[in-house]
Amino acid sequence: FNPADVLLPYQKRWIADHATLKIAEKSRRTGLTWAEAADAALNGSMSAAAGGCDTFYVGTTKDMAREFIDAVAMWAKAYNKAAGEIQEAVFTDDEDKAILTFVVYFASGFKVQALSSNPSNLRGMQGNVTIDEAAFHDRLAEVLKAAMALTMWGAKVRLISTHNGVDNLFNQLINDSRAGRKD
Repeated sequence: FNPADVLLPYQKRWIADHATLKIAEKSRRTGLTWAEAADAALNGSMSAAAGGCDTFYVGTTKDMAREFIDAVAMWAKAYNKAAGEIQEAVFTDDEDKAILTFVVYFASGFKVQALSSNPSNLRGMQGNVTIDEAAFHDRLAEVLKAAMALTMWGAKVRLISTHNGVDNLFNQLINDSRAGRKD
């Protein structure tokens, strides 16, 4: 199986970019999140020595979370990487509130897990973070701050979204990047 046969050029460029923080503005249903799921599956299947780690997906809805985890499982199967079935797991947040999450576990010992957008859910974690539909998160600044804290351990943060007007942090980050104020 060769991922080059199924990924579009922009999806390949996205996966090939190993920046600590990547920001992408997208249109709806363009396949960028699908490409991110491909990358998460590869990453989750690698050993720690090869650079593998956990990935945490933070979307805005339960349906988005399930769709992302389904795509991760599909990619794991396509890559012929050992992964278990999608599991529902209970995650307990800082307020001892039980939250249902979706998880794919890999034979490497790593996982790809969908979390809610509560920033405290990322505290104490280690791994890459994908924040999808970032412009629609009510507390994006706090989620991004929590995600960026994981980079001190070598994690990477992916910020992906369609636009939601001009008065939000995601749009500000896009404009700052274009103007050279953010790398």
